[in-house]
Amino acid sequence: MKKHGIIAMLVIVFTLFVVTASMASTLEEILERGSIIIGTDATYPPMEFYDDDGNLVGFDIDFARAIAAELGVEAVFIDTAWDGIFPALDTKKFDVIISATSITEERLLSKEMSDPYLFTSQAIAVRKDNDEIQGYDDLVGKTIAVQIGTTGDFAASEIEGTEMKRFDTIDRAYMEVMNQRADAVVNDYSEVLFRMEMLPEMHIVATFGEERYGVTMRQGDLDLLEAINDALAAIRESSVYDEMYEKWFGIN
Repeated sequence: MKKHGIIAMLVIVFTLFVVTASMASTLEEILERGSIIIGTDATYPPMEFYDDDGNLVGFDIDFARAIAAELGVEAVFIDTAWDGIFPALDTKKFDVIISATSITEERLLSKEMSDPYLFTSQAIAVRKDNDEIQGYDDLVGKTIAVQIGTTGDFAASEIEGTEMKRFDTIDRAYMEVMNQRADAVVNDYSEVLFRMEMLPEMHIVATFGEERYGVTMRQGDLDLLEAINDALAAIRESSVYDEMYEKWFGIN
């Protein structure tokens, strides 16, 4: 190889080294910035929603702030519609998603997800004057309202002969049942239980399956994954987690 070819190759290698070295990881960016930017779909009580005064509240909001405190940074939230929340993470609109996101094999193919921080299940809710649906098997052939892209959507879609009505927010799914244009809502139990307090004309008739919520990160953010898992473990070992759980779910 000619001398000038060797020099050119060395320049390229050095340039690549400098560029690579200058690329900070997501965790390094968070620590340098002093804040962790969190994507959440604030239409999902009691996990994330706006109270009567317009404040962003919920279990996930308190949990996210506790994680941020463990990392020594501030929590900053970006309210994002569920159907666009994963693409927004991929394009670095925020650092993580904390939004009642179930850990699934499909999501783990393209994302990093933390250890579980909350366990729940799927719930079936119907109008109280509907006595045809008493359990999971009774959903066969029925019209089911769900929030698009959720595990409730995925679970209900597997039931034989159902007509699926998918909405961008879970609120609209409940309205569809209330207006008798759908037979049932299928969604995470934690959300359905909270919602029943506001919808006395509906009730939960059954639960099924298991859901595990995790913090979602871009694939390859392994140092951030480790830091968040460490923060989660510290929160669980303290009284902070039990206090949050009792606040939003009434038991510890």
